[in-house]
Amino acid sequence: MTDCMGQHTPLTSQYLFNGLSINPAYAGSRDVLSATFTHRQQWAGFEGAPITQVIGVHAPVKRSAVGLGLMAYNDRIGVSNETGLLTNYAYRIRMPNRAKLALGIGAGISFHRAKWTDVALSEANDPSFAADTRGAVRPNFSAGMLYQTKVWYMGISVPFLLAHRFDVNDRGYRLSDTRLDLEPMLTGGYVFTLNDDLKLKPTSLIRYRLASGFQGDVSANLIYREKVWMGASFRSGDSVIGMVEVLPTPQWRIGYAYDLGFSRINPYHYGSHELLVQYEFGYRIRVRDPRYF
Repeated sequence: MTDCMGQHTPLTSQYLFNGLSINPAYAGSRDVLSATFTHRQQWAGFEGAPITQVIGVHAPVKRSAVGLGLMAYNDRIGVSNETGLLTNYAYRIRMPNRAKLALGIGAGISFHRAKWTDVALSEANDPSFAADTRGAVRPNFSAGMLYQTKVWYMGISVPFLLAHRFDVNDRGYRLSDTRLDLEPMLTGGYVFTLNDDLKLKPTSLIRYRLASGFQGDVSANLIYREKVWMGASFRSGDSVIGMVEVLPTPQWRIGYAYDLGFSRINPYHYGSHELLVQYEFGYRIRVRDPRYF
């Protein structure tokens, strides 16, 4: 082995409410100052399973077509750990029928470290794993587009334009020399009004990666009086997901998701847990025109 992957998009089941993690064009899309925290414990009970935290803060710039955002994340998988900070810029163009087209870019850094000496080796004293990676700082960028109306949206993005690989011979991270390591994403959703109290919101996310091919998330949420969201999701080749979100006030959103896996490692873990907390300023705007995406 000469190298291994050191960059991927942090996976969350409630990605829609922390949109900066998948598309920089989300910056300012809520039309308020919005702050969201997500904590995900994947494959509970499985040693070395991924643990991910994502914080996203974004808002529109007053009296302009610009949206700005900041996303920080920490992703731990096995002996490796990645921490990143990305700034986001979106230019929002007004379209007919109150729709908006946003073009977004992001730029930031990622910090990689790994305890290679903790790896259980089949061959003792392998020099490739004789020392830890204490810290490697690397740049990164993102790009995306988002078309949004009051009841539907569609987006396309590449959350990380630069992929990094760890070279065990040089004992350091380097940029991947192939575009096939990119992970493009296509998202979309629609809100159907069933009656005065109920709405149905189906959404989908399709992404591609060389190592695993295409993966799709198909979700549906039932919205009761804008205060309770109950939903289910299917992630191809991986899991079925149940989720619930409660809005005790127009400013707060508290969500929980549970993933029941059906992959080959399913017998060795107890599912995945995810907690989301969102707070939005400017709640009067949201009461007048609720945000579904």
